[in-house]
Amino acid sequence: MAAFVGVYEEGSFSKAARRLNATQSGLSMQNQNLEDQIGLKLFERSARGVVPTYAGHRLYERAVSILRELDEVSAEIKALAGGVSGEVKVGLMPTFTRGVLAPALAGFLEEHPNVKVSVIEAYSAVLTDAVAGGALDFAVVPRAPHREGLRTRWLGADREMLVRRPGPGPAHLSPVRLSDISPLKLVLPARGNARRDAFDTYAALHGIRIDTLIDMDAMIATLEFVANSDFMTILPETICLNDRAGRERALHPIAEPSLSVDFAVIEPAKSALSPAAGLLLQRLEGQYHTSKRLWSVVDEITGHQPN
Repeated sequence: MAAFVGVYEEGSFSKAARRLNATQSGLSMQNQNLEDQIGLKLFERSARGVVPTYAGHRLYERAVSILRELDEVSAEIKALAGGVSGEVKVGLMPTFTRGVLAPALAGFLEEHPNVKVSVIEAYSAVLTDAVAGGALDFAVVPRAPHREGLRTRWLGADREMLVRRPGPGPAHLSPVRLSDISPLKLVLPARGNARRDAFDTYAALHGIRIDTLIDMDAMIATLEFVANSDFMTILPETICLNDRAGRERALHPIAEPSLSVDFAVIEPAKSALSPAAGLLLQRLEGQYHTSKRLWSVVDEITGHQPN
């Protein structure tokens, strides 16, 4: 069944073989045996690979559900055998590695020292591919990608902040209207990044003029560059939490109109999270919502309520 799901999601026996660490001939034979058992053709071959038949589409829906239920039962049985252990592989966008990961991971490892945790930091496209390919247990990404083989759950939404070097200009934490302070000198992730694409659309709709724009797919470098130049960047409020004092970087909620980003948790549709992965995800979610509550307190103190 797992072989069939792999071929369906990849649309190719050769790609599925690489993903499953199997041989193409072996997958082809397994598929043929499955077709013989049910008496229906599951795929039609084409120049680009294979295309599921109606029977193939229907079987995929059931197969994903069955594989996930088997995974859940296996996880429950393992949990009954003793404490939580194993390995968890997580993918996080920079917003979460800087704003959420450290306290969440420290608390998790204190409670579950026998779990090995691997964390990959990347932007959404890389993380989505890694989860779809089975390299990660789950990932947190902006928006909710529509992709075969993934389960997606909304996590929350952040205000986007204009981030700049402290100095003359609007007061730290005061909202700004970008059209009032343009043309802007910005450093942003390159096009293709979900947040960058959303900003480009926002800027075009609201007449935001750009003087200079530097593409930089490196979050630490972006933060340091902004703190030491007259360039600005745009970041979700979660990653900005440690800058709320305004010593190294000044923060300004984007207003009139506001700009926000949605976050989603993605995981393979066909498999359930292990007990360890589920507990780590709970920690990360809890820390994210803690950061949201801290921002609510800041907003109350400053009198700047989000739009």
